[in-house]
Amino acid sequence: MKFIHTADIHLGAQPDSMTAWSRARADEIWESFYRLLDRAEEEQTDLLLIAGDLFHRQPLKRELKEVNYHFSKLTHTQVVAIAGNHDPMTGQSNYLDFEWAPNVAFFRKNHMSYIYLEHLNTVIYGMSYDRKEIREGLYDNVRPMKRFKDGRPLPSDAIHILLGHGGDADHIPIQMERLKRAGFDYVALGHIHKPHLYQKAAIAYAGALEPVDRGDEGEHGYMAGIIDEERTLVDFVPFAKRAYRKLEVPVTADMTGAELLDRTRTALAEAGADDIYSLILSGVRSADVSFDRDRLMQLGNILSVTDQSVPDYDYYRLYQENADNIIGMFIERLKTMPVDQAVRDKALFHGMRAFDHAQRRD
Repeated sequence: MKFIHTADIHLGAQPDSMTAWSRARADEIWESFYRLLDRAEEEQTDLLLIAGDLFHRQPLKRELKEVNYHFSKLTHTQVVAIAGNHDPMTGQSNYLDFEWAPNVAFFRKNHMSYIYLEHLNTVIYGMSYDRKEIREGLYDNVRPMKRFKDGRPLPSDAIHILLGHGGDADHIPIQMERLKRAGFDYVALGHIHKPHLYQKAAIAYAGALEPVDRGDEGEHGYMAGIIDEERTLVDFVPFAKRAYRKLEVPVTADMTGAELLDRTRTALAEAGADDIYSLILSGVRSADVSFDRDRLMQLGNILSVTDQSVPDYDYYRLYQENADNIIGMFIERLKTMPVDQAVRDKALFHGMRAFDHAQRRD
């Protein structure tokens, strides 16, 4: 049985508001989800698992109809989904009475239940959030069943999958060691946006399909797997259009502002124009140079510029110029301390860096 496990799609989110690319990012989240459905159709995937937060907030009725239409075009794939903490089934949720396509099963209950897919000989266990926070460990005691609720025995070779959403103190905390011993053929989790695969235990966080904010650094995509009579094989598949990344640009004591702009343009071109960056300036700059953050921000998809470079101080000149103020007192005090030269130089360096940062804030 071939499956795709995805989560944290966050349809309706508009990342990086007030940036030039924010609207495009909102559209790309929808487009990537539909591309994933196309992938499921192309590969004739048997099962698509959506482990919560399909939407970034309560879905509108027209949005559900749009998604359902795309689900209905799948000719081979069974879709199974739960609601997460961002799109819980509250009393006013459009999820509650929505009529899904025949190939879609959406868990509506706020307690653990199951569905049996006879054509796949697969039991899927799950529940939907009915509020934004659930602090109980609701997955801790869930185990694969041996019988249906009416007492009939399940096929001994049935596949058992747990579909869950959570993993922190406010969103169904998970005791991972207990879950590893529970006996499921696969545990498909959502809520944590960074993908992670517990290979030996066949447990995975799919991560967000597309990164939703600057905290979602690194690769994003989905989990693809096969379950047969002997084992479960799962792999992470990169799929997102963009990534949030940190980009370090080294500076030197003789570098001008124009040279830094050129170096940054080159670094961005080499790293990839589609991604979204937090620039970090590192190294040693001339003490009388201050780099123009605004111009750097205009070079591409730049979220922030952090200047971690430090001035190349002439400590003798600094002392001569500041002998009668706090900087001079600081340098004089360090000169008399009973430490070796390397420690003294390091202390001078960091002390002057602190003074420099304080002056910039002023």
